[in-house]
Amino acid sequence: MHHIEYENSYLTLLTGKEILNPYLVLKEVFKGSSSPVALQDELYELLTAIMRPNYWRSYQSPLVLYKKYKKLLRLFEAGWLIQKIRPEFDLSEKLSIPFKEVKVDEIKSQGFKPGSDPLTNEYQSLVQFYCSYSLSSLGREVYCLLFDGFMSGCTDGTYELDVYLIKQVQNMSELIRVLHTIGRYEQNTVLSPRDIDILNREKEALYARDNLHDYENDIYDFYEHSEKDEVRKALDISRGILRTENFWRLHGNPANILHYFHDFLFVLDYFWCDYKYIVEAGIDISTKWEIDSEVREELYNQGHKWIDRPWEFLHNQFEKDSIRGWRYRLERLLEDVLSNHNWGIFHVHDEVLYFIDSLLLLVDLLDYEPKEC
Repeated sequence: MHHIEYENSYLTLLTGKEILNPYLVLKEVFKGSSSPVALQDELYELLTAIMRPNYWRSYQSPLVLYKKYKKLLRLFEAGWLIQKIRPEFDLSEKLSIPFKEVKVDEIKSQGFKPGSDPLTNEYQSLVQFYCSYSLSSLGREVYCLLFDGFMSGCTDGTYELDVYLIKQVQNMSELIRVLHTIGRYEQNTVLSPRDIDILNREKEALYARDNLHDYENDIYDFYEHSEKDEVRKALDISRGILRTENFWRLHGNPANILHYFHDFLFVLDYFWCDYKYIVEAGIDISTKWEIDSEVREELYNQGHKWIDRPWEFLHNQFEKDSIRGWRYRLERLLEDVLSNHNWGIFHVHDEVLYFIDSLLLLVDLLDYEPKEC
């Protein structure tokens, strides 16, 4: 995910209900299994896809591996929430190392004191893990496994299969084991008022975010990682894939779809923020953009009747659906593109395809945006 900054921790996949009780996610992901091995195997399937070219073709569709990736990330987001409420602060005080006992040459390796019961020890391991990784960097590690396993044909770099990568996968496998143990012990847990307060704040923080991710790129750097023509071509190819049965049995590089759909999400988030600023600043959304006459005529004749007043177009689109709704529809589109299923000529994705197509046009018209913005 080439537009993202990987320093901070924030949620992307969990619902409001799941945020308010992350133990529900553990229950759903592990499905009552007595062992974490099945899910650990799914993690190692992503690693295998890197090691064995075209291994992804052994699945019914790329969507199968994509859903495994999302399952893992949802679990890791739930773990991040749990370590915010466990262990309780009074127990943390008893387990933490007093300042006078800190050893200068062991600062990075020192953790909690050993606990008196297995559950406490697992919570200690959980906290130590998330002290070492931001949630976004952890998500990047899992995503890169998926992306390189899908054999990118649009980027130069690959995720090196080295000691570092193997260690990261082993760490994630251990995290799965820890969360499985916690889930078994806490399957009937009742959250305290303090727990609920903390989790409510995380839910509010998610809903208050303008963007789904923290982005390090500006819209003017949009084509730094992607060729302009290839981005638009990817949207047209997606339309065709939706009308083709078993597309991925005859074609390669599903990683390209992930790459360009990340571009689509970035553009969607950018123009949501742009529109929100216009509204909050009290700027007239019906303001006409002074677009070059030849450019305007060409786009108008192509059917883009909104071209004179793009802010009004954005207003109409975000009145039609919320930013969360549009993100959900874009994600549904991605899953259907990866599914190897023919969805027919008339399908539910026409609106989101049209919207993204229009936003890509707007990227090229930003030089004409009125200066009061």
